[in-house]
Amino acid sequence: MTLILSTELLFSKLQQEKATGELAPLQVDFYSQATEFVNQLDGRDNDENKKQQENSKRMLASLKERRKQKLLMYVAYNRPLPPIVPEEEERLYNEIRQMLNKEEQRVKISKFKINSDIPEVLTSQGRKIGPFKQGEVVEVSNNNDAEFIAKNKIGETVA
Repeated sequence: MTLILSTELLFSKLQQEKATGELAPLQVDFYSQATEFVNQLDGRDNDENKKQQENSKRMLASLKERRKQKLLMYVAYNRPLPPIVPEEEERLYNEIRQMLNKEEQRVKISKFKINSDIPEVLTSQGRKIGPFKQGEVVEVSNNNDAEFIAKNKIGETVA
């Protein structure tokens, strides 16, 4: 479905966004169509069109900013996106969630008591761990390394 954009429609979408804490539905290609609409206004050289273009640019920027804020709230509260959102927003949402998930995995620290003297070892992911001394307690922040140590009985988990 093709959307016929106008300054009034941008205003209406902005008002919808301001009226609720939820993301209002927008077409998947809304931003590309809105940018195209604003650029078309640029080609016309009279004062009214320049004013309309400035207003449209400002409203589009405000709409994007407000929706980004809501998008961050969706991420913060681990809420799924509504079914119809622009591609750019869905991509941003997924990228932020991936970054946060990686950060959470990285932060998890496991402690192990080493079972015997172990020289430096190469894990299946190609990372070097060790050398370790028997009885030494080590903190491991990488989940893959922690799994490797546990599976290969290099050390036992310490609470």
